Amino acid sequence: MPVYNAQDFLSQSIESVLNQTFSDFEFIIVDDASTDNSWKIIKSYAKKDSRIIAIKNKINLGVSLSSNIAISQSKSKFLARMDADDISLPSRFEEQIKFLKNNPNTVAVGSQCFVINENNQIIGNKNFPTNFKQLAKMIFWAIPMQQPSMMVNLSKLPKDFVWYTPNQSSAEEVNLMFRFMLYGKINNLPDYLLFYRHLDTSLSHKNPKNTFYLTIKSRLTAIKLGFRPTFFAVILNICQIIVISLMPNYLINQIWSLLRGINKSTSPKLQYNLVNEVVSQA
Repeated sequence: MPVYNAQDFLSQSIESVLNQTFSDFEFIIVDDASTDNSWKIIKSYAKKDSRIIAIKNKINLGVSLSSNIAISQSKSKFLARMDADDISLPSRFEEQIKFLKNNPNTVAVGSQCFVINENNQIIGNKNFPTNFKQLAKMIFWAIPMQQPSMMVNLSKLPKDFVWYTPNQSSAEEVNLMFRFMLYGKINNLPDYLLFYRHLDTSLSHKNPKNTFYLTIKSRLTAIKLGFRPTFFAVILNICQIIVISLMPNYLINQIWSLLRGINKSTSPKLQYNLVNEVVSQA
């Protein structure tokens, strides 16, 4: 878990990991020189739970390098990625480990996600393919797996596997997923195992054009690696480039939310604090 100035949501995120039904793990948290109380929160949990390995960067290195530092410290066969403002449901690790053991050709597995706001209210969901062929097609026109829901079978990757590209502030997972597919399949479970927090202040939402262009760059790099998009994906990318270039950022975010099934005016039946309920029961 890379962390940068996440004090408002960090405790819930950490507790959701510590309260997993599968409990035999090491929890590596890298604080990227936060200027808020994030490091204080991390240290307080590390004192109470020996599974936590707390690391603090002396200077801000960014999410990619911080993630690489955390991954370099891992000793397990399976590695789960987590963000500091999201929440894993209690059975996430148990279900994903079971899937990876039963599907040895799979490099990484994600899940379906509830989308929540800053008040822990569900404002929608994000659904992803559970079929590898569909997922491999989708990656050329949309991100097919939510990064903080991802668990990786490290035994499928070479020892010198290069993880995240340094200094890439967003869309870093697209290039990673393409390179995973050089060594096996990637997939998603049909279950909802993550509360993904949608914040307008996140890097990808503050500058969606930059995120999109970095995604396009990753797709072009994948073509050089031998991946081939469908004709539909090529046409769709051309349309995306034209539309994204002409639209203002605020409108891009609104359309993205609409296409992903995210509705900020939460329906009455979802006006309850489901996230706090899950965390308290775990």
